[in-house]
Amino acid sequence: MSNNVCNCLDYFLAYDLNNFSKIMKFIVLFLLGLFVISCETTSPITTPEIIPEPEQKIIYEPKEEVKVIEEKEDRKIKSFNNIKSYEGKKISTLIEKYGDFNFSKLEQTFEFHRYNADGCRIFIQNYTSNKLIIHITIYDLETNSVYEKYEKDKCS
Repeated sequence: MSNNVCNCLDYFLAYDLNNFSKIMKFIVLFLLGLFVISCETTSPITTPEIIPEPEQKIIYEPKEEVKVIEEKEDRKIKSFNNIKSYEGKKISTLIEKYGDFNFSKLEQTFEFHRYNADGCRIFIQNYTSNKLIIHITIYDLETNSVYEKYEKDKCS
């Protein structure tokens, strides 16, 4: 029985060692091939390809042409008191009271207008379709602040 065990053990070790040597030969050849290929691809003889700078793309391009009405010379209007009360009203009522805008920009959905009032700018935004005023902003150029209502003393 001990002779059978030895024969079995000898056969098992001989078979495994034979497979081990085949696997080791494969691994050594693979690593050698990898080393040769990596040396060829990193040779300093070739120069790298220079990739040109990407061109600037236009992100937003309106379908309709944007109309810009040129700035008009400043008018001296005494007071813009109660201008915030025109929010939600038609733009024509504002023009009747305070005159034409100093600057206007008309787009497909919205219109933007501006009055120059001494040290302040009054910005009006309205819908193009129904001409209703959405928002009126009073901005002080010197202090970079926004006021809730127009006061001539603050804007001087």
